[in-house]
Amino acid sequence: MTNRHLKILFSGIVSFYISLVIFNNIADYASNFQFVEMVVGMEDTFSLSHNGWRSIKQPFLHHALLIFIILWETLVGICLWFGTYQMFRHQYSTPNAFRASKIWTTNGLALGIVLWFLVFLSVAGEWFLMWQSKTWNAQVNAFLLTICFLLFLLFHQSEEETGFK
Repeated sequence: MTNRHLKILFSGIVSFYISLVIFNNIADYASNFQFVEMVVGMEDTFSLSHNGWRSIKQPFLHHALLIFIILWETLVGICLWFGTYQMFRHQYSTPNAFRASKIWTTNGLALGIVLWFLVFLSVAGEWFLMWQSKTWNAQVNAFLLTICFLLFLLFHQSEEETGFK
């Protein structure tokens, strides 16, 4: 299996994964809503008395945040699926054509890193102090997803083997 084939395979695997994430967030909206509500509400943080001013208590904003997350994940998924398709179409093309076909997957992986590092680790983890919650702390999962997406992106950006046609 060549690097090109591995890049197509990995892009497809990550596309499938994000599709499952989107499906679960929509199919079990209530559980995901509760997660958002509890994290941004900060009710189970031990420093609530000092930092409670950061919390968001309005349910319409909880819904807006969850919908934003689902839409962002959907954008990631669209980029990844289209990138997989484009790379598959150009798997036997010139190096420049294949390199150009990778842009959608590159963007999808980058958007995934932004989602899990910025939204979950930075905003939820630090601003809303998710790390203080014993029940609603998803920092480990967000970190793992950030690292996985970053590793896929690094491999995805690696140079092609020479002489491939």
